[in-house]
Amino acid sequence: MQVWNRKELVQEPEVGAGAIRFAYGNPFGRFLAKTILCRKFVSNVYGAWQRSGLSKKKVNKFMVQYNISTEDCTVREFSNFNDFFTRQRKDYANQTTETELPAIADSKLTALPIAEDSRFIIKDVPYTAAELLEDGALAEEYRGGLCLIFRLSPDDYHRYVYPDSGTQEACRHIPGVLHTVNPIAADMKVYRRNTRTVQRLHTEHFGDMIQMEVGALLVGKIVNHEENAASFTKLQEKGYFAYGGSTVILLLKKDTVCMDEDILTYSAQGIETKVRLGERIGEAV
Repeated sequence: MQVWNRKELVQEPEVGAGAIRFAYGNPFGRFLAKTILCRKFVSNVYGAWQRSGLSKKKVNKFMVQYNISTEDCTVREFSNFNDFFTRQRKDYANQTTETELPAIADSKLTALPIAEDSRFIIKDVPYTAAELLEDGALAEEYRGGLCLIFRLSPDDYHRYVYPDSGTQEACRHIPGVLHTVNPIAADMKVYRRNTRTVQRLHTEHFGDMIQMEVGALLVGKIVNHEENAASFTKLQEKGYFAYGGSTVILLLKKDTVCMDEDILTYSAQGIETKVRLGERIGEAV
């Protein structure tokens, strides 16, 4: 998969690419994905195995295959694969000034304009903010704004943070089915079908925004540390995902953030930008 790393275009390995292509790249696989694999009980069963000691032997193999180091982790020994998958970095380096917007997760980022009809396009597939939020009135507030999609692949840290200091409203859960968030499944409109949590943030420098966590195939569990109304600080950890690939979405209002030009340029071409938590991706208007 071709990715912009903010210096050059590179080829990134796709974790589990063969299985994903089987499930979404041929009719029989898509039938299984739509009828069985997307069900939460499948993720629950698989998640139970990932939390068992039987999965421990996967850790070293996975680290070697995808060149992952645990030198900057809070712990370096793991009792099962899920412990490794939810590993935590010792420190998040803030590379932004007060008015700059940071990446909120190690991820592949796409920044898309939300048109005046509330639509945005992912891999040639139209979505609407209303469908994503299941709240038409709330979606109206984001007409003409930006949709930032932070796609976490299984080799990323699966921790995510707040983009700024501020306060949050209570979390709202939207039940759904579970599909991979890999772009291969874009035409199944997974972002508006997958299980997700929605929280309105009142931020100090970027105004009101929506932060949404999206569950994915084999990742039915979204763990937010605080789901009630509360205050937070910039880059404070908001939560984490259990095993799999998953996504965090930010919805920004019109004329609140000026995104870095390279991210917008490659997003318009359907190319994701590889970002690291805490690095600058834009600035307050």
